[in-house]
Amino acid sequence: MVYAFILHTLRPGPCRVLFSQVFVHEAQPEVEAIEDARERRKEQLLNVANRVQSEFSFRFVTSGSVQHVDTNGLATTDELLSQLESGIFRLADGNPFDSEKVVVWKGIANCGFTLICEKTENRVLAENVLTLLIRYLQDYCRVIFQPTEAILKVDKLSVILFQFLPNGQLLFMNHRFVRQLEKEFEHIMAMK
Repeated sequence: MVYAFILHTLRPGPCRVLFSQVFVHEAQPEVEAIEDARERRKEQLLNVANRVQSEFSFRFVTSGSVQHVDTNGLATTDELLSQLESGIFRLADGNPFDSEKVVVWKGIANCGFTLICEKTENRVLAENVLTLLIRYLQDYCRVIFQPTEAILKVDKLSVILFQFLPNGQLLFMNHRFVRQLEKEFEHIMAMK
């Protein structure tokens, strides 16, 4: 089960969460108000996004290249996807969530895509679904070149997430299943 999806910035400086979707809500004490629970969840997601940003920056520094990948010369989505930096790390109990989680992330330029999964989730499947999500987010929302476009296209992002990650469930998808989802997705997007 996927706990949450986050779309955030990666460049040095303050990390900004541009879009997030939480699929599983942790049980909150009754004393805690709804507003406090929402603030706590936002802080947790920002904490994860900051850690992904830190790991992304660390990889560039240790690889010897200070400059980020030049995406201007990359014309197609396939070329962009081949340049994605990716990683996986574990979040211990209580840091920042109540239970242990696994974070699967991919990023390029100033755009990071992160799935926060339960510790028992299939990490390879999570990475494949994340790549599929990135492909459609780029095709329909152009978020890699303009990450802030995510703020303006929340409805499209939500449709893409619901179609390929229904209620946070990672589905094993063969080519036929993906084609069927694409047809349904095209029909939904034509109505928007």
